Amino acid sequence: MKKAFIFIMIAAALGMTACDNTTKTKTEPETKQASLKGSDMAVFDGGKLSFYNSTTNVFTPFTAEKDYVVTGVFAYDEEFYYTVSVDDELYLKKIDLLAEAPVPVQLADWELKLSDCYDESCEKCASMDYIIDVQFVGIEYNMGEMCKGFQDEKYYLIDEKTVSDGWPEDVDDSFMALQAFIDQEHFISLPKEEGSDEIYFFHLPESKGLYGSEEEIMKDAVCISDQINFYEGKYEGWEGKPDFMSLGLSPDGERVVYAAIMEWGRGGHGPLCFATLDGKVQKLLEYDASYGWLDDGRLIFNSPEGIKSVSADGTINLISPAKTFVTKN
Repeated sequence: MKKAFIFIMIAAALGMTACDNTTKTKTEPETKQASLKGSDMAVFDGGKLSFYNSTTNVFTPFTAEKDYVVTGVFAYDEEFYYTVSVDDELYLKKIDLLAEAPVPVQLADWELKLSDCYDESCEKCASMDYIIDVQFVGIEYNMGEMCKGFQDEKYYLIDEKTVSDGWPEDVDDSFMALQAFIDQEHFISLPKEEGSDEIYFFHLPESKGLYGSEEEIMKDAVCISDQINFYEGKYEGWEGKPDFMSLGLSPDGERVVYAAIMEWGRGGHGPLCFATLDGKVQKLLEYDASYGWLDDGRLIFNSPEGIKSVSADGTINLISPAKTFVTKN
């Protein structure tokens, strides 16, 4: 679950997709939609939607959709929910990724316009999200002043087939805070040596929570940031210390993507980083980047050149010239 990387306390693997405010519906010859089984990434490019299967390394255009696709999100293992714009009105649709020839199914009118979910001056488009174990999908709208981010969200309750404004009252959001804590408890930011003011990021393999003395906590700690120069490129000459935060583990639990927040203001900003938990592979990837994991374990992130992947050994490859995506993981 292109999240432009503006980090606000709880990171989610959302997909924020860029869009423009020109939407067209074209009449095209009817063709049978190719299978989308096994897809673990969706790519958005100029209103067109394609799916990527990391096992077969194949991109498949979703030709069954004729409307302008704005944004979308994977839900469960077999469904994809997405928003289209028709005459500037936004509608929610879904497809069954397991179908032999998947077709769009319209679910609801978001009662929003494309302009509600897009800010041209910021070149930023809303994202959709799906919360694990909670049966709804949401879409952001109303960009705040000075591109601070979207301030409101509407939700489609999957079981009830209705759209609601604001966070559904019957959903207990305490699990979200708990998950955020669980994601963080195996990582800590500390000096590498006593008395040093240089802060590093550590993985705590045997941690059962950040309890006990510093000596006990750090007994088996592995540094996963000491091979990266955080003071190059955009932040060359910067004198502050990065604020590190884990964003998520790979599907096999052997690698991590984390943020090195170099500046605050309108959210946190800084480079996205990749590391194996043994610390042997460490990569500074891209500033304010989106990210996600493929089923084969590769990390995906966006860059000025397009969508790139990072393998377990740290090898980086360009896999698509498109800039925006959302992954299943």
